[in-house]
Amino acid sequence: MFSNALYGQFEVSSEFFRYSDDNIYNSSIKISDNIYNAALNGAYNFASEKNTLQLYTQNTMSYYQINMNTSSFLRKVGVVDNLQLSETNQLNLGANYSLKNNRDTFTLLDFSQISAYGNIRHYFSESDFLTGGYIYYNNSFTNFSLFSHDVHKAFIRFNSSFETETSLILSSDLSTKLYSEKIETSANETFQLNLSAQVGQSIAKNTGLSAYFQLKSNLSQAVRSFSFDSTVFYQDELFNDVFSSEGYEAGVSLTKLFSTTFGAKAELVYSKRQFSTLPVFDYDGNILASERRDSQIAFGIELQKDLSSTLQGFAAHFNWNYLYNSSNDSFYKYDNQLFSIGLDYSF
Repeated sequence: MFSNALYGQFEVSSEFFRYSDDNIYNSSIKISDNIYNAALNGAYNFASEKNTLQLYTQNTMSYYQINMNTSSFLRKVGVVDNLQLSETNQLNLGANYSLKNNRDTFTLLDFSQISAYGNIRHYFSESDFLTGGYIYYNNSFTNFSLFSHDVHKAFIRFNSSFETETSLILSSDLSTKLYSEKIETSANETFQLNLSAQVGQSIAKNTGLSAYFQLKSNLSQAVRSFSFDSTVFYQDELFNDVFSSEGYEAGVSLTKLFSTTFGAKAELVYSKRQFSTLPVFDYDGNILASERRDSQIAFGIELQKDLSSTLQGFAAHFNWNYLYNSSNDSFYKYDNQLFSIGLDYSF
């Protein structure tokens, strides 16, 4: 038998922000809207010298001012446990349950998710460590069981920092997606490999430059679709499925802290993707190409300000993002501008 002193702490945070989006569906048919997001999160921590257990809940509402049918509500509850096994090894375990409800027309996209993960981190030094782990989640579509599936992912990541104020992150993961309903005319599973590298460098006082490269490869192909009113709907387009494309992405970002309470970040990203299981159609339903190919360039600026000196517990942020997507599918030739401003409060 043993006893241990536990210390409990209750956390609550809320967030409200507004988006102005001139292309909410990311397509050539540009539809703009103002989106209001409100979030209320809570957590309770049980802590000891070597263990921290957290119970949490997250609740988010997205309200579209013009296209109200797109509005949705997301609720999540979960538990996380961080256990210090030794001076050099840390075990992290977690599980959560999510439920998303959509308005009217989009109830087709309603889903629930069960997720669990475990990873162990080994420290070679204070600044160098290796993390390996496993992630599982099940997506169940209430009104569309054809697309319900399980995902298993194994990953490994190495983090290192040097005296030259340089940081390095190398990571890889292998994922498999298994559909719940087996169909003879369609692939029932798919595999994907991701490799990435990121380098960060301090270039001046309170100024950092970061660059990364990510390569994504589909080791097998799977696509599901259904027909309705003489139209074929592909899962890739309905759910923006991460398993639907492969390619690479590269980006660079510059971060500047003007003071302890005010910071800015600018980022430039370029990516190329090919959707080998998604044909290109014209508006009459004729196939123009066997696979869709996209290239995208995106730019963003973020400003963050801690307001605690005048409003205890408050912080504010402003974001502007612009992206241009080129595609051999004319429906996906578009640009998009997104502005957001928000306020956070926590205690």
